[in-house]
Amino acid sequence: MSKFDLKEKLDKSIYRAYNVFSTIMYVLDYKSRRLIRKNVAFKDIHKGGRCFILGTGPSLSLLSPEEQKKLKTEVLFGVNSYHKADIASVLVPTYYALLDERYRQDLSRVFAEVVERFADAPPTFIADYRAAGIVKNLGLSRPQGYIYAKRYPTDKIIDDISRNIYVTMNVVSNCILVAAYMGFKEIYLLGCDYNAFCGAGGLGHCYDDKKDPDAIPYNLAFFLKYYWITTEFHYLIAQFAKRKGIKIVNLTPTSLLDAYPRAPLSSVL
Repeated sequence: MSKFDLKEKLDKSIYRAYNVFSTIMYVLDYKSRRLIRKNVAFKDIHKGGRCFILGTGPSLSLLSPEEQKKLKTEVLFGVNSYHKADIASVLVPTYYALLDERYRQDLSRVFAEVVERFADAPPTFIADYRAAGIVKNLGLSRPQGYIYAKRYPTDKIIDDISRNIYVTMNVVSNCILVAAYMGFKEIYLLGCDYNAFCGAGGLGHCYDDKKDPDAIPYNLAFFLKYYWITTEFHYLIAQFAKRKGIKIVNLTPTSLLDAYPRAPLSSVL
């Protein structure tokens, strides 16, 4: 056994023990458990349907007017700063994921910005359970989705968002699992370029980075480590989807994410 294999084996043993502890803490946290249990309202509400998850990669801004027109009728997931993109005026998301820690701290205002951006049809939020108070203050009438992800994936991953699930460290990954829980059988990825580490400072989105005061230019070491971990999680999601008969297709041209089969958008629309 190589030193790398040994380290991986030890890491998994530690994480399995951590997951047991995390499960116990979740059971004892009655308030959070009651909130998360309400997610059963989303179970299979789109059974057999299809959806599109819109990442914020620069390729998203290259969609043609005809493609945008066709996508308008689809169920869409928006993430992070998607609301800053010009294309958001056309493609209004049904669901909007804000899960990073910053969105419940210094960027908590983004929830209100999203509601304002899509004032005619505010999306349903998918947020960390600790952001429940922020979302509640928005006065939205419909149920919102909250994620409690405190377990670390070792050999598998699940989509049951009505309980403590596995962390994925990537908002698109979370959206895939939420979509699976909602019953979607076809999940398509757009704007998931997955190549931020290839450019200086890791910048490059479907909106103007230069006008984004909230952007953080990470260094190469951060990106390589982050992408390695999240890519391993994507592989676990791909295995999970195969077991459940869910088709996940990456429609992003030149994307580096290889966990899912690729296809041109024209083949779907």
